[in-house]
Amino acid sequence: MGGRYVQNGFPWRVLCFSFFFFQIFCEERHMYYSTPEVQETKNSTLVLFDLQGVSLIHCGSLCLAEYCCKEFMYNKGSMRCLGIQFEDFDSTGNTNLITTGNEGLSTYRQEGCETGWLEFKGHCYHKSHNKGNWLEAKTECRNMFSYLIEIESKEEADWISATYLENVNCSSDIWDCTAWTGLNDLDIEDTYVWDHSNAPLTFSNWMDGEPSIGCPNDAQRRDCIDILRGGVWNDRPCSYLNWVICEKSL
Repeated sequence: MGGRYVQNGFPWRVLCFSFFFFQIFCEERHMYYSTPEVQETKNSTLVLFDLQGVSLIHCGSLCLAEYCCKEFMYNKGSMRCLGIQFEDFDSTGNTNLITTGNEGLSTYRQEGCETGWLEFKGHCYHKSHNKGNWLEAKTECRNMFSYLIEIESKEEADWISATYLENVNCSSDIWDCTAWTGLNDLDIEDTYVWDHSNAPLTFSNWMDGEPSIGCPNDAQRRDCIDILRGGVWNDRPCSYLNWVICEKSL
């Protein structure tokens, strides 16, 4: 199985040798060379690793192994390798800023979703094997540099339901086959926002009778929203143990 790189518009197949290291990181992962021109880096660029004397294949493999790695930069002459972190997430604490000595670096970016993630409309989705409360679910997604699903259309809601919440992937009990979304009204009661983007609600797909605004006593303790089979939404206490589906841009 090979990892595919494209440089100046021409494919360059890199064979995955039988060594254990390459067997792991070449599975269903693709990168492409973003441009034949040298990329300028900014002082705000977050670096996960900065290594010298590393081959291009090894550099790409290091980036593939890091959920936090959005792209990598490489200098063929000096064999310098930089792993670049996603900028719309907080620093992991293990990052440094690029400031000097970036001449001759070219940028390589991921093509497609990683192994274990599924693509839909330019986004990648992953369902965890474990349940958690809403805060635990949010943390799990952030640890993979992703976020709890933010549903923007009925088409997306239906796809999530069909992909992750049908009987083949979940139990027959509709109330056990639910997953957290990023939607919540934790800050202002009855004012729903998406957690990652902080965007207000523009599309909704509430289950009949939901949310519980008609029952004020229930609504006060049901601040987190999950998605049920059929793509419909329900409000729950944030302490409820639910399945976790994470999302990130492709």
